[in-house]
Amino acid sequence: MMNFCRSLRKAFFNHRLTTRLPCFLVAFCCLPSLTFAGSVLFEDTTDAAGVNYLHWDGVVPPLTAPDRELLYMCGGAAAGDVDRDGWVDLYVTRVNMPNLLFRNLGNGTFEEVGVAAGVDLTALSAGCALGDIDNDGDLDLYVLVFDPLDRNYLYINNGSGQFSEEAIPRGVHLQALNPGTESRRYTSSAFGDYDLDGDLDLMVTEWIGIPTSKNLLFRNDGAGNFTEVSIAAGVSIPGSDGFAPSFSDINNDGWPELLVAADFGTSCMLENLCNGQFTNVTVSAGVGTDENGMGSAVGDYDGDGDLDWFVTSIFDPDETCEMSQCGWGYSGNRLYRNDGNVQFSDQTDAAGVRDGAWGWGASFFDFDNDGDQDLAMTNGVDFPSSPIDAAFNHDAVRLWQNDGTGNMTEVGFDLRFIDTGSGKGLLVFDYDGDGDQDVFIVNNAAEPVLYRNNGGNANDWLKIMLVGHRTNGFGIGARIFLQVTSNGPTQMHEVNLNSNFMSQNDFVAHFGLGASSVTSIHSVRIHWPVSGIQQELNNVAPNQFITIEEPGRKGDVNLDTLVDTGDIVAMVEALLAESAPSPAAIWAADMNGDEFLNGEDIPLFTEAVLSP
Repeated sequence: MMNFCRSLRKAFFNHRLTTRLPCFLVAFCCLPSLTFAGSVLFEDTTDAAGVNYLHWDGVVPPLTAPDRELLYMCGGAAAGDVDRDGWVDLYVTRVNMPNLLFRNLGNGTFEEVGVAAGVDLTALSAGCALGDIDNDGDLDLYVLVFDPLDRNYLYINNGSGQFSEEAIPRGVHLQALNPGTESRRYTSSAFGDYDLDGDLDLMVTEWIGIPTSKNLLFRNDGAGNFTEVSIAAGVSIPGSDGFAPSFSDINNDGWPELLVAADFGTSCMLENLCNGQFTNVTVSAGVGTDENGMGSAVGDYDGDGDLDWFVTSIFDPDETCEMSQCGWGYSGNRLYRNDGNVQFSDQTDAAGVRDGAWGWGASFFDFDNDGDQDLAMTNGVDFPSSPIDAAFNHDAVRLWQNDGTGNMTEVGFDLRFIDTGSGKGLLVFDYDGDGDQDVFIVNNAAEPVLYRNNGGNANDWLKIMLVGHRTNGFGIGARIFLQVTSNGPTQMHEVNLNSNFMSQNDFVAHFGLGASSVTSIHSVRIHWPVSGIQQELNNVAPNQFITIEEPGRKGDVNLDTLVDTGDIVAMVEALLAESAPSPAAIWAADMNGDEFLNGEDIPLFTEAVLSP
């Protein structure tokens, strides 16, 4: 009966019922069931939270056919604390309407401040991303535009949530070289430190639908200025119609690989060679078999300590394209399990996540705080010029619950996670600060949906924000390992600013601890990728938001996270070479950054100790 009800619910929300059913049967099957997720229910709080808006009024600008098509694919958003008040804010992009910045007021509601913050761009906006490009402790904003006559925009945060636009002087405006003849359609972007030099680099994807599409990689000079290095780094793959890029360490060597979910069978995995270059390992790794890769989620869904990759695509059991030559595939999503040594196996069917209808944004997250990664994706499309996509006009979002072994059960309807709009961007963040993760969905040419998670915090949790020193300012690329009890399983989370598809999660690491009822967490370990420091905290109290600082800032020669008189002995030893200090300690003692330890560092060290 349960399987029948799930089939009925799916048909109901996809508008595919062809016969009338008895009212009592529909009512019975539509009752919310809590069999799979305890007491969790999602509540639509879009209006109550004040984040209701219209993404696009449907008026089509004078564009060529491919550009008009992309209008119906767009809808971006990014979550992050842009004003540094401890509450996660929300930025959303729109089409020919001002983009919006919703400031979180800390009481479950938001205030729109786009004009006051200087980020109310009116353009054909696609994706967006937040990242601290200048390592000054606040989040800057990058906005992509797919109008071939326009450009991309980079907004620099002044520290209080106000911005100045500086894409042109910083080298990431990406305006077409020959406007009107060279069509550029940028979709999504991601920040990550691919060369481990302590600053955030930038990956931009492009969708054109013809073989001239390519990915673009920009290297940060340390001051927030960028140089395009795509060809030299080996990431410019002509014909890759990119939708969602990710910087993620796939082979566990500390250096991030590049993963790109891309359309028309062009998704790719690029292995980092640790010398500023990448090599394409898509075929040898066993990935890239998705036919229309769009959304992307990277996480350790099976709990074995390495990162797996989920790519959304189109599941069309009617094989519409076989009959009409419409141009898309039909075999659905892909879940690539990391088997080690840059080898992946297709676990899509084993996990039960193939059918996501016409997929877009996706994210792994632990919605029930039971200690494993669940999975959500949004979907749906409506191209007015193409009636053959009618079956996908009202796709119901998907929410898969992990049973702890990597097997997934779809529970969206049961938990009232039921949006049927033309969803594009999807992100997760704890907007109300109650210890469970909420979900925001951008619907194309319609209103968004903010789903508040009610009940996920019945289990214990821990949220962690990193502050880097040698590693970039927010520890992007660092890995956090958490073990609730000394003999229990270990969870792994990689801090990232990846794209879900035109959207980006809050980067704060969120751990569900299950119903452990422990008074303290046995171990929290952080691997900082640039300094190589392995840091461990023990007996951490659950159900709190903590900040962990990377040891080894300038002057912290003994690596205890403090700059004080305790560093004096370590500084003397480093200068006299009486012992062999670690590379992190040497870096901390080199106060002027000239890569030499000598008397010139002493005045700066003394000043730091006296006024830390």
